[in-house]
Amino acid sequence: MNQARAKARSNLAKLTLESSTALKKLRGVIEKAELTLRLAEMCRKLETEEEKVLPFYASSLSREEQEKVEQVSLEKPGEQLAQLMQDYLGLEHFWQRYNKVKLEQLSLEREKAGLRQENQKLRLLLKQYLDGISVSDEVLGQLNPLLILQHKPRAPGPAAKAHRKRPLHNVVEAAHEVPHIL
Repeated sequence: MNQARAKARSNLAKLTLESSTALKKLRGVIEKAELTLRLAEMCRKLETEEEKVLPFYASSLSREEQEKVEQVSLEKPGEQLAQLMQDYLGLEHFWQRYNKVKLEQLSLEREKAGLRQENQKLRLLLKQYLDGISVSDEVLGQLNPLLILQHKPRAPGPAAKAHRKRPLHNVVEAAHEVPHIL
């Protein structure tokens, strides 16, 4: 009888330990579930109106393709990977939303890069315009659309030396001008 009581106490201690372990695991699961619910509430606040009304997206497959997918999904998968995929079919909507967010992110990054390039071009044009309307030593040292003179520079050579030696002067005799003045 004492052996039976000792065995019962031993079994009771094992069961108590196992139930305590099970309770700890269940509390951990409850904490994860509560965290998941809080995160879902926070994400819901960040959703757009369209996402709140239509949270899941229409498939781009035709009716025939959708029927084939349904038939294949009803068949028992043969490979282990396919079996694991069947276990996680409930996450399909999550992955649809995740992929949509990733596509939007990539689209926004491309748009940002395009806007940066346009901004640089506009800054360059603005700098050129401001340099064109301002006068400073730096601006005068560079080509300026407002200060371009339309003359050809003369190369030093015999023609230029001859031209320098004999400048052209308009000479008008005073005798010819007096009758016009009086």
